Amino acid sequence: MNDLPAEAADASMHGNRFTPVVDTRAQGSNERACGQNESLATLRQTEVANATGNQLQPVAETTAAAEAPASQNASITPGTSPEAITCDVVIVGCGVAGLYCALNLPCQLSVVMLAKTTVDECDSMLAQGGICVQHDADDYAPFFEDTLRAGHFENRCESVDLMIRASRSVIDSLIGYGVHFERDEAGQLRYTREGAHSRARICFHDDTTGAEITTKLLAAVRKLGNVRILENTRMNDILTSENGASNQRCSGIAAFDAAGRALRINAQATVWACGGIGGTYERSTNFPSLTGDALHIARAHDIALEHTDYVQIHPTSLYTTEPGRAFLISESCRGEGAVLLDAHGRRFVDELQPRDVVSAAIYRQMEREGSDHVRLSFANVPKDEITGHFQHIYEHCLAEGYDITREPIPVVPAQHYFMGGVHVDRASATSMPELYAAGETSCNGVHGKNRLASNSLLESLVFAQRAAWDIARRRGLAAPHPQTYAEHPAGADAQAYERLCALASEKLQAASTRESEETRSHLATCEADAQNDDATHGDKAHNAHSAVSRRNDGAHVATSSCYDSSNGAYDAASSRPDSTHPTPRAANPAHTTARQKEAVVA
Repeated sequence: MNDLPAEAADASMHGNRFTPVVDTRAQGSNERACGQNESLATLRQTEVANATGNQLQPVAETTAAAEAPASQNASITPGTSPEAITCDVVIVGCGVAGLYCALNLPCQLSVVMLAKTTVDECDSMLAQGGICVQHDADDYAPFFEDTLRAGHFENRCESVDLMIRASRSVIDSLIGYGVHFERDEAGQLRYTREGAHSRARICFHDDTTGAEITTKLLAAVRKLGNVRILENTRMNDILTSENGASNQRCSGIAAFDAAGRALRINAQATVWACGGIGGTYERSTNFPSLTGDALHIARAHDIALEHTDYVQIHPTSLYTTEPGRAFLISESCRGEGAVLLDAHGRRFVDELQPRDVVSAAIYRQMEREGSDHVRLSFANVPKDEITGHFQHIYEHCLAEGYDITREPIPVVPAQHYFMGGVHVDRASATSMPELYAAGETSCNGVHGKNRLASNSLLESLVFAQRAAWDIARRRGLAAPHPQTYAEHPAGADAQAYERLCALASEKLQAASTRESEETRSHLATCEADAQNDDATHGDKAHNAHSAVSRRNDGAHVATSSCYDSSNGAYDAASSRPDSTHPTPRAANPAHTTARQKEAVVA
């Protein structure tokens, strides 16, 4: 689909797409098109992509309310009144996006932050590899192009530009909050490299960078007198009020606390920073509490969504037959020399290609071998690097019975990150006034179709800060940390920006042309088969035609005729991936149809 190696072309052709389940309160609602380089997918119930590099299975319908105890139903029992809380800003989520937003709001504003479980159960805590930064003045164009290539050129260029030019100020700010990044003997920041990066530009703290950053930001937030944190508080809906001309504005959050008591949090501005969708998968590196709550609510309120079918599968999680969250083996391990091996101890892929490409290669290798994992060898990584830089990974593997200084470890892909989400602009504002989104909840277009390694923490921080700045500006208040970078590129950066935007447009046009040709060819083949075969074969051709039509609608790339459009599920008898592949979990079995149950447990 673009100018990538053959492995990349194959992975891109099959897609890296996923359509989350719809909120049962949102039937009949439609997404609104918005933004640059968009191919919005309609949120379809129980529908996911069955694609190389993102091998998924259907999931039963789930909602934020469905996961709560019976006392935490979406509607408040008649005759009861929710507890009312009033503040200037409510932030849903206590990961790096939520915390950094709070730290960048004026102290004159009262802030309430919600944690769905505890403050330390957020995916920001789990980030291992590091955080990207523009290494030097000459790194603007290389960093930009690396991000575009990883994203298959579907990135929103203005967002990539803002992230890169803000990166150094964000790193300086983190250091100011006490974050310790690795340094060399001269005291300068030490940089590592990961897959699809053309150079080392990643700041890191051992292999626990996310925990280091999140812990320090949380400590700083706890010192603020204007911020109140409510743990074990689940957002159930947003509050809305009239905004003139029959338009709605967000005026806060409806939620339930741990005891099931209803809360009504009235706020002038609301920020969604509540993470992704990993909790809907059987094999995911995410916490199970991340179930796409903001997406369900956005759909119900006709708030614009973007690329809801773009899900990243990380190539390397530690293989296990035990249930629970998958343990990530950081991509920086491969950046420092670890290699992937087949059953005979041979390399079968360039480990430093984009994640979707490497994941696709692993799935193909597993299929060739009839195995449920491949192997990752650290033989080329110095022992002191393993026990130092990768100390947490080393110790976890030891606890599981593997000494990575002596032997390869079994690894398998797992769901890892959600590139799509609630559409936001350059200020992180959604399509509903006074509602913002940041972090994995949002889609500002930085990542395109596939995220470049270690861009997630940076993107979350940059656009959470921009949300805080916009909230302050709209109220005539000065932000505690003013913007230090220009709003638009200048000089050599501006020239590189124009060149790279033109390149992205060219690549997208070429990809669109090739996809149209492939679609026409596939349809012609199906129609010819239908004319020459019996009625049964004709039905299969019709199903294949329908699958291609869904691809053109932007829902996902899945041309297999095992999709049964009559009930929105995959025929488990004809589509059974290996059980180690990322499989969405049925969060609410009571709502699972018989066919869906068969598919989920397959």
